[in-house]
Amino acid sequence: MKFTSIRTDKENRLHLLTRDAEWFLQRITQDPNRFLISDYRASLRSHSHFGTYYRLHEIPRLHVSCELGRDALGDLHMVAFNGLVVLEVKELADAEACEQLKRRAMLLPSTWATFTGASGHSVKILVRIEAENGVAPTSEVDAEDLYVRAYRQVVPVYDGVLGQKVTRMEPSLKQGMLMPLDEHPLTNLQAAPLRISNGAPNEAVADTEMHLLALPEPQRDYREVEMETYARNEQLYERAVGKTEASLGGMTRNTNEWWQGFTTGVATEMAQSGIGEEEAVCHLWNHLKFKDEPGLTQDFVRTVVMAVYADDNVTRRRGRPTSSGDLMSDLIRRMQTRYVFRHNTIMGYTEFRPNHSWATPWQPVTEQVVNTFTIDLHKAGLNVWDRDVHRFVNSTLVPTYNPIEEYLFQCDGRWDGRDRISALAATVPTDQPEQWARWFHVWLLAMVAQWLGRDQRFGNALVPLLVSPQGMHKSTFCRNLLPRELRSWGYTDNLSLAEERPVHQAMAQMLLINLDEFNRISPQKQQGFLKNIVQLPSVKVRRPYAKHIEEVPRLATFIATTNMTDVLTDPSGSRRFIGVRVTGNIDVSTTPNHEQLFAQALYELDHGARYWLDDAETAELMASNRQFHRLPSALQYVLEYFEAGSQADAETAEVAGNQDYPSGSTYWYSGAALSQTMRRLVGTAFTPPALTAFGRQLQGIEGIVSRHTRSGNQYLLRRR
Repeated sequence: MKFTSIRTDKENRLHLLTRDAEWFLQRITQDPNRFLISDYRASLRSHSHFGTYYRLHEIPRLHVSCELGRDALGDLHMVAFNGLVVLEVKELADAEACEQLKRRAMLLPSTWATFTGASGHSVKILVRIEAENGVAPTSEVDAEDLYVRAYRQVVPVYDGVLGQKVTRMEPSLKQGMLMPLDEHPLTNLQAAPLRISNGAPNEAVADTEMHLLALPEPQRDYREVEMETYARNEQLYERAVGKTEASLGGMTRNTNEWWQGFTTGVATEMAQSGIGEEEAVCHLWNHLKFKDEPGLTQDFVRTVVMAVYADDNVTRRRGRPTSSGDLMSDLIRRMQTRYVFRHNTIMGYTEFRPNHSWATPWQPVTEQVVNTFTIDLHKAGLNVWDRDVHRFVNSTLVPTYNPIEEYLFQCDGRWDGRDRISALAATVPTDQPEQWARWFHVWLLAMVAQWLGRDQRFGNALVPLLVSPQGMHKSTFCRNLLPRELRSWGYTDNLSLAEERPVHQAMAQMLLINLDEFNRISPQKQQGFLKNIVQLPSVKVRRPYAKHIEEVPRLATFIATTNMTDVLTDPSGSRRFIGVRVTGNIDVSTTPNHEQLFAQALYELDHGARYWLDDAETAELMASNRQFHRLPSALQYVLEYFEAGSQADAETAEVAGNQDYPSGSTYWYSGAALSQTMRRLVGTAFTPPALTAFGRQLQGIEGIVSRHTRSGNQYLLRRR
């Protein structure tokens, strides 16, 4: 088992160091590198709250769940899976609390190691796990799925043993931590692995308590702004504690009077320091709750803080008459104090999260959430209705948010010049590698252009169609085209085309729709509904809670997979499909570098790259797709006896009558005449469709020459 540490230098170059796990467990007991971590801890204890630790970028990041290496493009990839899941408990009061938590974690036989984190106020717990079948995953994608599934199953177990909640994170195989420092890490190198059951990796950790004061949930980078804000507020809190304890003097500690004076004093100091009300509540409660003092409840802390922060203009006693204008102002103030809101323009609803410096997950404002808001407001003495809450959360006072724009903004301008799109296409083995690489490149650019709304007149009408037997990872390839943060809501592979309304809704909200098992789509759907929707630039939908239908830009791009080779039933519509025969297993062992992938797409689009096929490429694509056409039975019989006539014979050829003609002769056949001829040649086995449908089928014959006459369409055919 090997761990990897990563450091980024001033030129933004990555430096990797890989050593065995025992070496790192010894390494974290000391701080030889110019006391980087010791100074970092000292800076957190400092009373100065201006700026951040100036040497933070020098502290390496430690990766323990897998050994990492670099591929030919310089991207990080998994070399070996270590079978370790990282849990973390943050915001512990002091070193003694950290030691107690470490000892509790070691009570479980699956705990491999536990140590204090870089901040000195957190504990990292390494849990040994393995798959249900006992076989370690070798591909990065399988390891990622196992890691996420394991995290979901392990967290509730450790919640119970530790006596408090593990800090929730967004689980990731490549999750890193600042290099820890602990003179006495606890280890059990012979820990028994916890068997992880099979199941959907995205099952959420059950958390029945919907609370604003929950510990922070997703993984955060200490270098991010919000964690810097939190560290600054933590320093202010510690300073407030020191001043308050000094002011209480000789008062007997741990009495009700002492706790009330302590809480009031700390809240007052934090208010004077400019910390927000909800942030003050979070810091006070998350620190005080470790002491388990009688009578020290969450409601007590919140009541004290509210009393300190409220001024005479907004303080209201229960039952006091209040004007409707003031009541709505109080509602808005309290909602914005406790929550942060944003209107998701893609999903069409408002989302919320607790209003503190931690980035806890956003949740939609459902009817259940509105009812919870209303109850909280009533408990605070505001006699409001749920409709008042609805008015606020669905108003223009809530800022708008577009998740795809935010993601692409983070990628824009960061391309390193290496061709990630062609490298991704090359993971699909095919007998047409050059054509597939070109077509896939155009399709991916068209997908990003669709998200950006580059063309308001035409939608992305190209649909890659991966054709192969089962088990070649076609669906996994499609799913991996999106990063996890977009895939969780922007990807689907179980959309039914039976009804138009849900399809239009998905096209307005999804980023990528996989038409899995494409062969299940009927010819009627292919030639009608599907042919229409893949080229739409916009769709008409009704948003949640809306009372009218509106036209919105289409976001979704289509991709398809199938196990059958004869799936295209509309010859004229085959120009919309990029049919490719997959000749071997698709390489899905590593996760694409999505940031660079989309950074390249944005760069090329900004520099005029074409994201559509020209006429010559379309003709080439249609010729390639003929291998995937499904020929109707009537047309198969026709091709047994006839082939397309030459254009040179068009002027001299006569109209076929009701008789047989010798081999090699060329005549103009109407649908009716050809149907009668085939009946004589084949007998009752030939069942012609309706003449109009038969004519459309004849148009699909490669190289067919046709003409329109007074008696209908005629087709130039040569008897084989």
